[in-house]
Amino acid sequence: MKNLDLEKRITLRYTIALIIIAILSTSSFYVLYKSLQESSSTAYIVNIAGKQRMLSQHIALDVQRIHHVLDNHHEFLYKVDNLLESLSGHIKEMQEANRALSTGKLPNGETMILSQAVYDSYFGELDLKNRVDEYTQISSELYRYKELDNVEDIVSEIDSKSKQLLIDLDKVVKVYELEGSKKLERLQTLEIIAWVCILFTLLLEVIFIFQPIVKKIGSLMDENSKVLDTLEKEVELRTLKLQEANHSLQKIASEDPMTGLRNRLTLEDDIEKAIVNFKKYEAPFAVLMFDIDWFKDVNDKYGHDVGDKVIKEVASILQKSVREEDKVYRAGGEEFVILLNRISLEATQKIAEKIRLLIENKVFKLDETDFSKTISGGLYHSSLGKPKSIAYVLKIVDNALYKSKEQGRNQVTQAI
Repeated sequence: MKNLDLEKRITLRYTIALIIIAILSTSSFYVLYKSLQESSSTAYIVNIAGKQRMLSQHIALDVQRIHHVLDNHHEFLYKVDNLLESLSGHIKEMQEANRALSTGKLPNGETMILSQAVYDSYFGELDLKNRVDEYTQISSELYRYKELDNVEDIVSEIDSKSKQLLIDLDKVVKVYELEGSKKLERLQTLEIIAWVCILFTLLLEVIFIFQPIVKKIGSLMDENSKVLDTLEKEVELRTLKLQEANHSLQKIASEDPMTGLRNRLTLEDDIEKAIVNFKKYEAPFAVLMFDIDWFKDVNDKYGHDVGDKVIKEVASILQKSVREEDKVYRAGGEEFVILLNRISLEATQKIAEKIRLLIENKVFKLDETDFSKTISGGLYHSSLGKPKSIAYVLKIVDNALYKSKEQGRNQVTQAI
């Protein structure tokens, strides 16, 4: 009951601390998010204002170029269309920028509330809204240059308006920049306030919530130290038993229980290693696959006990016929595989023939009768073809074994 009450108190204190931190973090995030959103919109609108200022210069330059071609280079009148196309694009962009800046409806879908200073610039004394519209409207007159007699008057009017318009547009850009700077300063202030509040709250939580919890936990740990020591010893003992059990399981999983030979699981891993060594170091290897001929007759005639005895004795002969670094596997039933490492083709052939003869000459003794058996084999050596994969090696050596059976058994066929 005492431990339950303690758990409830600690949980309650910890939950209160998390709620306070969550509220402060959420509030700070919301304030900073809104401020950053406003700063982003301000940066975007400053960009549009700067672009509008630049477009006024582009329009004036386009008008001068058109006038220059019309006035002095009649043979290049074909260039006027290109210049008019450029002028048209600049006029359209400036009109869109003027509409966005004077209404606060930005091209990205956001709506910006115009400050009083910006509003006065566009609709007050500077009257930029109407002046920009008038500026672009006058520039648009040049589209009809073929019908106009007063092209020079239009050019002159554009020149007269361009300079002052550029100055006034620059003022608006500076107004936006100033407003953006103030918003950034306010954002920095909010960041500092949020940081101080969070630090102060964390300090209070450490003093009144976490410190008492730590003291209580320390007391409980001292009381339970003996129990922990006992548990550690028990864990060590069980870990040791588990390691022994795992070792036994690993041995069972990797060995054939009847013959003590390696099984097919370890066969594929070992062939994979041999292939890797061949590719990296050109270390030759060979695989022999044997199958006891007509083994089913043994089981049918003498019984499975005798069949098991034959398999054990064949396994013993195979194990004794190879080198210490070579490995023998029972692949299943009456089928055996030998992996020979770092060996030549000629030496592999001698070992295969030696094994075949040993089995052929082996007499299996029973109480009333004796009998002999033969084996058929397949031989693969890495010099006969590059080992592409485990499946490739096992397939071609199995094919060679099959050929030995087709050709009359009691022989070893070399893989092609």
